[in-house]
Amino acid sequence: MNGGESCACTSSGPAALSRRGAVLRLGSGGLAALLAGRVMAAAAQEASPMAGTPGGDRAYLVTRQYELAPEHTMEELAAAVESGFMPIVKSVPGFLEYFLVETDGGVLSISVFTEQAGMDESTRRAADWVQQNLAGFFTGSPAVTTGSVWLHDVGEEMGGS
Repeated sequence: MNGGESCACTSSGPAALSRRGAVLRLGSGGLAALLAGRVMAAAAQEASPMAGTPGGDRAYLVTRQYELAPEHTMEELAAAVESGFMPIVKSVPGFLEYFLVETDGGVLSISVFTEQAGMDESTRRAADWVQQNLAGFFTGSPAVTTGSVWLHDVGEEMGGS
């Protein structure tokens, strides 16, 4: 999938399952509410640098929004991404997190990196991988958005071990 995304922490166990399950089951409205809630909760506290970023530098995030073709399922896509794209995106220097989210309007991919170069490299690798491996999975081209992370907070129940 285009650009890839667990806080330098690939956690396991019940906390990771609930985090993954929650993210995978969110629609676009639910994801927006989750992200807004996190930002508002964190804004009420003194902001701290994102975990895993050296010297308080900002992390970089890329999202890709796709419309899944009617003849393909989210289960097929998730299996293909997990076995094919995840090893690729995890090998990009500065990789922190990857999310694959089913939304009301299709599919959202979120990748987070410690530096812009990693974000840019993941975008190149993702475009190549999607073109070679997911032809016909999507209708049209993805909407790609990139940016630097100014605020990030993870509650204890989402932090894993």
